[in-house]
Amino acid sequence: MMGDGPTSLGLSERVERVLAYPFIWVGGLILFLLERKNRNVQWHAKQSMAVFGPLSILLFVVKLVAGILGFIPLIGWLFVVILGFLSTIIVWVMIVLAIWLMIMAWFKPDYRLPFVSSWLRY
Repeated sequence: MMGDGPTSLGLSERVERVLAYPFIWVGGLILFLLERKNRNVQWHAKQSMAVFGPLSILLFVVKLVAGILGFIPLIGWLFVVILGFLSTIIVWVMIVLAIWLMIMAWFKPDYRLPFVSSWLRY
């Protein structure tokens, strides 16, 4: 499980591992569907979907709830402010995680996030 095996897409394994993360779960999904030769790239694609998929859903739900509760007279603005702050935190967590995972995918081909890796099968 080192880091320079052949890939279906013809790119370097290292580059494909990194490309699983900058486009949140979409990059992971594309690589998961297209990459058939390299199990390490497939792992990073699964990890990307497992991390950013739930975070994207959570962000959508928070913004949806903020939009709905924002219509409540007199206190709606409070919900918008609080949930807006929460959505900003989620976005920053996603950005920091994407950068961290890209760096780790570049330098450590077998990097596994704690907790998430125990849910996924290699």
